Amino acid sequence: MVSSDSWRAAKHRMVAWSFAFVSGYTDVISFARWSVFATMCTGNFILLGRAIMQHVNDHAKLGDPFKGATMHAGFYAMVIIAWSLGAAAYQWSEYKFPGRGASVLSIPLGSLMLLIEIVLVASETSPNVDESGFVQDILYKLTIVAYAPMFGVEWAACAAGRLATNTAAASGHILAISTLSVKHCMKGLSATETVKIQMGLGILAGNLLGAILGALVFLLMPTGAHGALLPLGPVLAILFWLHDHLAKPLSLVKAVQRRCRASSKDVADLEDTNPDQSDVSDVDAIDLDEDEDDDSYAGSPARQSPMMS
Repeated sequence: MVSSDSWRAAKHRMVAWSFAFVSGYTDVISFARWSVFATMCTGNFILLGRAIMQHVNDHAKLGDPFKGATMHAGFYAMVIIAWSLGAAAYQWSEYKFPGRGASVLSIPLGSLMLLIEIVLVASETSPNVDESGFVQDILYKLTIVAYAPMFGVEWAACAAGRLATNTAAASGHILAISTLSVKHCMKGLSATETVKIQMGLGILAGNLLGAILGALVFLLMPTGAHGALLPLGPVLAILFWLHDHLAKPLSLVKAVQRRCRASSKDVADLEDTNPDQSDVSDVDAIDLDEDEDDDSYAGSPARQSPMMS
């Protein structure tokens, strides 16, 4: 049987790897739609600096990967601020609802993400400025501002919560794996360090697989891949619920677990009782075969005390 410690560690890894998969998937779609990263700030800060220089010199040749669709510097600043507000909101929510901060925020933020994606599908808004009006295009670009806070919550929750790790960026995990691999060759690793490598490898794999799926979905769907992020809000809400459950099991779950343990105990007690009854039946059968009376059953070897034997 799997030990409780092993099962607890496995649950942590599964939740962290699921967050990583969702992050990789989301970043590919958000970058393809809006030329911005929804889940992290490092890339957006780089793009912000690039956009500032592009604004200063319109003729600057910066190896434009966006084919002339570079966003304004203010756009990247707004996404970064929205992400930061999500992280701050988690801190406030965790203070108000200890152990439930992420799951409490996931309900309104996840609902908002779902609603926006439904609107995008219904309106079939084009991300191309030439095909839509100026106001409509601006509103379309600003939808990412509603997605970013959810990932600020994710970073804050995963870093400060039970997972104690980053699930949306690769650099830290690559660094840890590289240094710990050298240490493993020289003098071996502790159990904690081994778990850290396993966690890092799983998060890197989750990011990569999520990005591959996101790219595939974007290529297969019509322009803008509207609807590709429909499951994002509900999935993140479930993951936040699982994350908070790792830190503080919900009362409903604990009640179910107590009932399961009680049922298991009743089954065990019943199993302890049944062998005695089967022994009695077997002895009775032997007594009948040997044509012995009821008194001989009391002295049978199956019922003798240690003193008598």
